[in-house]
Amino acid sequence: MNTRTRLVGVLALIGLGIAMLGAGNVAQAPKAQAPKAQIGQPAPDFTLTDLDGNEHTLSQYSAKGQIVVLEWFSPLCPFVKKHYREDTGTMLAIEQDFKDESVVWLRINSSRASHRAADLDLNKQTAEKWSITSPILLDPQGTIGRTYKAKRTPEMYIIDAQGVLVYHGAIDNRSDAQSPGEINYVRNGLDELIAGKELSKPTTKAYGCTIKY
Repeated sequence: MNTRTRLVGVLALIGLGIAMLGAGNVAQAPKAQAPKAQIGQPAPDFTLTDLDGNEHTLSQYSAKGQIVVLEWFSPLCPFVKKHYREDTGTMLAIEQDFKDESVVWLRINSSRASHRAADLDLNKQTAEKWSITSPILLDPQGTIGRTYKAKRTPEMYIIDAQGVLVYHGAIDNRSDAQSPGEINYVRNGLDELIAGKELSKPTTKAYGCTIKY
């Protein structure tokens, strides 16, 4: 074998190695992640199933020009329970007061499938006991909860009629499990939004139970 032939063979092997290395890099490239929820940006779309097996897609509500309130929910959390007692009824009262303003209220349960808080029968019983008639959506993989960076129950979000996230945080300004606070951030945010104003407090610190991802 002459020098030229050996040189051609070496170059061919180098080229093959580079090609294989490139293919390996392509195969190991990480998958693109869905964008996280961010104030002032379009709310990440999702489709989740409610307790009766019906699908709900966020963008379908936005397409109708509806404002959407998202409440991260757990039937076991005392911080959630304090807002559903007969002497408080915080969540249902806000929902009722804005029912003529094209406001949709969706509760999302991101507890892992194996946790008791995700039990279908328990959630159905709780919905009946607490007189919840709007959807409770199940997120057993925690995908939507993580996309929205939700860590607590209750953790609240408001999405305006154009599908933009305009509020993320607590329901109110009292972070114990005893009584609601005197300032309700969600009610105030909805009032400002409907009046055509920018929210005076677009973010607050959510309090409550940790989500059982």
